[in-house]
Amino acid sequence: MERRNQMTTALAAILMVVDHIGAILFPEQIALRLIGRLSFPLFAFGIARGVTFTSNFPKYILRILLAAAISQPIYWLAFQNTHLNPLFTLALGALVLWLWRKGGRERVLAGVLLILSYWIKSSYSWYGVATIFVFGFYDSARVLSFYGQVLLQLLYGFFTGIWVQSLSLCAFPLAGRVWKKTVYLPKYFFYVFYPLHLVILVVIQKIWF
Repeated sequence: MERRNQMTTALAAILMVVDHIGAILFPEQIALRLIGRLSFPLFAFGIARGVTFTSNFPKYILRILLAAAISQPIYWLAFQNTHLNPLFTLALGALVLWLWRKGGRERVLAGVLLILSYWIKSSYSWYGVATIFVFGFYDSARVLSFYGQVLLQLLYGFFTGIWVQSLSLCAFPLAGRVWKKTVYLPKYFFYVFYPLHLVILVVIQKIWF
Protein backbone atom coordinates (compact mmCIF):
# COMPACT_ATOMS: atom_id res chain seq x y z
CA MET A 1 0.00 0.00 0.00
CA GLU A 2 1.31 3.43 -0.94
CA ARG A 3 2.04 5.60 2.06
CA ARG A 4 0.05 8.81 2.37
CA ASN A 5 1.64 12.20 2.89
CA GLN A 6 1.33 13.07 6.58
CA MET A 7 2.21 16.74 6.33
CA THR A 8 -1.19 17.69 7.78
CA THR A 9 -0.60 15.47 10.83
CA ALA A 10 2.86 16.94 11.32
CA LEU A 11 1.44 20.47 11.12
CA ALA A 12 -1.30 19.57 13.61
CA ALA A 13 1.33 18.25 16.02
CA ILE A 14 3.40 21.45 15.75
CA LEU A 15 0.33 23.63 16.34
CA MET A 16 -0.63 21.47 19.33
CA VAL A 17 2.80 21.95 20.89
CA VAL A 18 2.52 25.72 20.40
CA ASP A 19 -0.89 25.65 22.06
CA HIS A 20 0.33 23.58 25.00
CA ILE A 21 3.43 25.72 25.48
CA GLY A 22 1.04 28.61 25.89
CA ALA A 23 -1.30 26.72 28.21
CA ILE A 24 1.38 25.17 30.45
CA LEU A 25 4.39 27.50 30.32
CA PHE A 26 3.16 30.92 29.17
CA PRO A 27 -0.57 31.24 29.95
CA GLU A 28 -0.33 35.03 29.62
CA GLN A 29 0.69 34.74 25.96
CA ILE A 30 -2.74 34.55 24.35
CA ALA A 31 -1.23 34.52 20.84
CA LEU A 32 0.06 30.98 21.43
CA ARG A 33 -3.44 29.79 22.35
CA LEU A 34 -4.93 31.51 19.31
CA ILE A 35 -2.49 29.74 17.01
CA GLY A 36 -3.31 26.50 18.76
CA ARG A 37 -7.00 26.71 17.78
CA LEU A 38 -6.03 25.28 14.40
CA SER A 39 -4.63 22.08 15.87
CA PHE A 40 -7.69 20.09 16.95
CA PRO A 41 -9.65 20.37 13.67
CA LEU A 42 -6.61 19.07 11.79
CA PHE A 43 -6.42 16.08 14.12
CA ALA A 44 -10.19 15.62 13.71
CA PHE A 45 -9.70 15.57 9.95
CA GLY A 46 -6.93 13.02 10.38
CA ILE A 47 -9.21 10.80 12.45
CA ALA A 48 -11.95 11.00 9.80
CA ARG A 49 -9.37 9.97 7.20
CA GLY A 50 -8.12 7.23 9.52
CA VAL A 51 -11.63 5.75 9.71
CA THR A 52 -11.74 5.80 5.92
CA PHE A 53 -8.40 4.14 5.26
CA THR A 54 -7.93 1.74 8.18
CA SER A 55 -8.25 -1.93 7.30
CA ASN A 56 -8.99 -2.91 10.88
CA PHE A 57 -11.13 -0.41 12.77
CA PRO A 58 -11.16 -2.28 16.12
CA LYS A 59 -7.35 -2.19 16.23
CA TYR A 60 -7.35 1.44 15.11
CA ILE A 61 -9.64 2.64 17.88
CA LEU A 62 -7.93 0.40 20.43
CA ARG A 63 -4.62 2.15 19.72
CA ILE A 64 -6.24 5.53 20.30
CA LEU A 65 -7.83 4.37 23.56
CA LEU A 66 -4.55 2.85 24.78
CA ALA A 67 -2.71 6.11 24.12
CA ALA A 68 -5.55 8.00 25.83
CA ALA A 69 -5.31 5.82 28.95
CA ILE A 70 -1.51 6.17 29.13
CA SER A 71 -1.77 9.95 28.64
CA GLN A 72 -4.48 10.58 31.21
CA PRO A 73 -2.35 10.92 34.40
CA ILE A 74 0.09 13.33 32.76
CA TYR A 75 -2.83 15.24 31.20
CA TRP A 76 -4.33 15.77 34.65
CA LEU A 77 -0.95 16.95 35.95
CA ALA A 78 -0.30 19.25 33.00
CA PHE A 79 -3.67 21.01 32.86
CA GLN A 80 -4.89 20.65 36.44
CA ASN A 81 -8.39 19.47 35.56
CA THR A 82 -10.30 16.22 35.90
CA HIS A 83 -11.64 15.97 32.35
CA LEU A 84 -10.66 13.15 30.04
CA ASN A 85 -7.96 14.07 27.54
CA PRO A 86 -8.84 14.77 23.87
CA LEU A 87 -7.72 11.34 22.71
CA PHE A 88 -10.87 9.92 24.30
CA THR A 89 -12.86 12.47 22.29
CA LEU A 90 -11.04 11.42 19.11
CA ALA A 91 -11.82 7.76 19.81
CA LEU A 92 -15.51 8.46 20.35
CA GLY A 93 -15.67 10.61 17.22
CA ALA A 94 -14.05 7.81 15.22
CA LEU A 95 -16.61 5.33 16.56
CA VAL A 96 -19.54 7.61 15.72
CA LEU A 97 -18.32 8.13 12.16
CA TRP A 98 -17.59 4.43 11.66
CA LEU A 99 -21.05 3.42 12.88
CA TRP A 100 -22.69 6.04 10.66
CA ARG A 101 -20.91 4.73 7.59
CA LYS A 102 -22.02 1.20 8.29
CA GLY A 103 -25.62 2.36 7.77
CA GLY A 104 -28.82 0.72 8.98
CA ARG A 105 -29.40 0.47 12.71
CA GLU A 106 -25.81 1.46 13.37
CA ARG A 107 -26.72 4.99 12.30
CA VAL A 108 -29.23 5.21 15.12
CA LEU A 109 -26.51 4.19 17.59
CA ALA A 110 -24.15 6.75 16.03
CA GLY A 111 -26.77 9.47 16.59
CA VAL A 112 -27.33 8.39 20.18
CA LEU A 113 -23.59 8.45 20.93
CA LEU A 114 -23.27 11.87 19.31
CA ILE A 115 -26.04 13.23 21.54
CA LEU A 116 -24.64 11.55 24.66
CA SER A 117 -21.23 13.09 23.99
CA TYR A 118 -22.70 16.39 25.23
CA TRP A 119 -22.54 15.03 28.79
CA ILE A 120 -19.12 13.41 28.54
CA LYS A 121 -16.51 15.34 30.51
CA SER A 122 -13.69 15.22 28.00
CA SER A 123 -11.67 17.86 26.20
CA TYR A 124 -13.81 19.28 23.37
CA SER A 125 -16.56 16.72 24.25
CA TRP A 126 -19.58 16.94 21.88
CA TYR A 127 -17.92 19.63 19.78
CA GLY A 128 -14.93 17.42 19.10
CA VAL A 129 -17.03 14.37 18.27
CA ALA A 130 -19.23 16.41 15.93
CA THR A 131 -16.18 17.95 14.26
CA ILE A 132 -14.90 14.50 13.33
CA PHE A 133 -18.36 13.49 12.12
CA VAL A 134 -18.70 16.56 9.89
CA PHE A 135 -15.20 16.03 8.47
CA GLY A 136 -16.44 12.59 7.46
CA PHE A 137 -18.28 14.33 4.61
CA TYR A 138 -15.23 16.27 3.43
CA ASP A 139 -14.58 14.20 0.32
CA SER A 140 -18.17 13.50 -0.71
CA ALA A 141 -19.77 16.87 0.16
CA ARG A 142 -17.11 19.48 0.92
CA VAL A 143 -19.54 22.42 1.00
CA LEU A 144 -21.73 20.57 3.49
CA SER A 145 -18.66 19.77 5.57
CA PHE A 146 -17.58 23.42 5.64
CA TYR A 147 -20.97 24.83 6.61
CA GLY A 148 -21.30 22.07 9.15
CA GLN A 149 -18.09 23.38 10.72
CA VAL A 150 -19.48 26.91 10.68
CA LEU A 151 -22.63 25.72 12.46
CA LEU A 152 -20.51 23.91 15.05
CA GLN A 153 -18.56 27.10 15.81
CA LEU A 154 -21.81 29.01 16.33
CA LEU A 155 -23.20 26.31 18.61
CA TYR A 156 -19.95 26.00 20.57
CA GLY A 157 -19.73 29.75 21.06
CA PHE A 158 -23.39 29.92 22.11
CA PHE A 159 -23.15 27.11 24.66
CA THR A 160 -19.69 27.92 26.07
CA GLY A 161 -19.11 31.60 25.36
CA ILE A 162 -15.70 30.67 23.93
CA TRP A 163 -15.99 32.37 20.56
CA VAL A 164 -12.25 32.33 20.01
CA GLN A 165 -12.60 28.67 19.04
CA SER A 166 -14.12 29.95 15.78
CA LEU A 167 -10.55 30.56 14.61
CA SER A 168 -10.43 26.82 14.01
CA LEU A 169 -12.29 27.49 10.74
CA CYS A 170 -8.97 28.73 9.40
CA ALA A 171 -7.80 25.11 9.52
CA PHE A 172 -10.43 23.95 7.02
CA PRO A 173 -8.47 24.86 3.86
CA LEU A 174 -5.38 23.21 5.38
CA ALA A 175 -7.14 19.93 6.12
CA GLY A 176 -7.35 18.56 2.61
CA ARG A 177 -4.51 20.56 1.10
CA VAL A 178 -2.25 18.77 -1.37
CA TRP A 179 1.18 19.56 0.01
CA LYS A 180 4.20 19.84 -2.26
CA LYS A 181 6.45 18.73 0.56
CA THR A 182 6.07 15.09 1.58
CA VAL A 183 6.35 14.00 5.21
CA TYR A 184 6.22 10.41 6.40
CA LEU A 185 5.83 9.82 10.12
CA PRO A 186 6.43 6.59 12.04
CA LYS A 187 3.31 4.42 12.22
CA TYR A 188 2.71 5.04 15.92
CA PHE A 189 4.10 8.57 15.97
CA PHE A 190 1.18 10.43 17.52
CA TYR A 191 0.34 7.73 20.08
CA VAL A 192 3.83 8.22 21.54
CA PHE A 193 4.23 11.92 20.78
CA TYR A 194 1.11 13.07 22.63
CA PRO A 195 2.01 11.82 26.14
CA LEU A 196 5.74 12.41 25.59
CA HIS A 197 5.42 16.10 24.73
CA LEU A 198 3.22 16.64 27.81
CA VAL A 199 5.81 14.96 30.03
CA ILE A 200 8.53 17.23 28.61
CA LEU A 201 6.47 20.39 29.13
CA VAL A 202 5.54 19.43 32.69
CA VAL A 203 9.20 18.73 33.53
CA ILE A 204 10.22 22.10 32.09
CA GLN A 205 7.47 23.79 34.09
CA LYS A 206 8.58 22.16 37.34
CA ILE A 207 12.26 23.00 36.80
CA TRP A 208 12.17 26.53 35.38
CA PHE A 209 8.83 28.02 36.39
